Amino acid sequence: MAADEDNLYDEEFDFVDDQEDDADDESEVDEVADRAAYEPEESDDVDDADEVLSDDADDEFGRPEPQADHVVHVYENRKFKRTIDRPFTAEDAEAFASEYNRTAKPYSRFAIAGKEDAKPKKSLD
Repeated sequence: MAADEDNLYDEEFDFVDDQEDDADDESEVDEVADRAAYEPEESDDVDDADEVLSDDADDEFGRPEPQADHVVHVYENRKFKRTIDRPFTAEDAEAFASEYNRTAKPYSRFAIAGKEDAKPKKSLD
């Protein structure tokens, strides 16, 4: 048994194949050169594109962005408790109120989305 262990390391093993390494090095150089060839050069047109994208009045399809003119009123035990101190868009206010209602139902709390300038009712009947 000791003789088998000695023979295990007698042979030389060549784990590195020099030919494959040279081919890999050349392909890496080619890839770097290809990437450099395809990189766009900066021009004055990029500044114009940034100005168009930074326009906050329109979304990506040219439609006006929704106004954040809604709030969410919170009621507890059918009496007005408070207003969430944050502006919402109409869609976001409805989504927030529905999720709030789903999670706060066991605590007798309820949320209603409304316009920012509308006053909340004192109680829900």
